[in-house]
Amino acid sequence: MVEALQSEGNKDIPERVLNTKEDTIEEKNLHDFVTSNTTRFFNILGMDSHFLDADPETWHQYDGYLSAEETAKSIIVTNDSADRRVALIEEYNTPHTCDEEQKQYLLLAVSEHRRRYPDFKKSTLVRLHHQNEQIWLLHYYN
Repeated sequence: MVEALQSEGNKDIPERVLNTKEDTIEEKNLHDFVTSNTTRFFNILGMDSHFLDADPETWHQYDGYLSAEETAKSIIVTNDSADRRVALIEEYNTPHTCDEEQKQYLLLAVSEHRRRYPDFKKSTLVRLHHQNEQIWLLHYYN
C-alpha cells in the first residue's frame, strides 16, 4: 500500500475506482484504491501522515496514526447525493426553526442560493458581481 502512495494519481477519482463493479469489489485489496492522491485526504483534514513511511505493523506506535485513526473513524460517510441532501436538511434545517413554514422558506432560500451560485469558485462570484454591477448601472443611467 505504501508503494501505491508513490504511484501517480490524477485530480479526478481514479479510473480503477470508477470502473470497479460491485460484484468484484470483494476481490480488491486496499492498495488497489490508493495513489499519491490518497495523501490529499490527510492534507485536507490536517492529519499527520508521516507514519505512512513506517512499516504498517508499527503504525499503532505513532501518535499521528492514532490521531488519524480517531479522525477517520469519526467521519460520517454518505453513499449518494440523496443521502447527502437528507443529511444536509437534517443538519441545518432542524436546529434553526421548528415552524414548518419557516423550514420551507429556508429550503427555498438554500435552493435559490445554489441555483445562483452553482459552485464555490471565486471566478463565479466575480463574474456574477460584474454582471450585477452592469445591470445596476443600466437601470441607474436609463
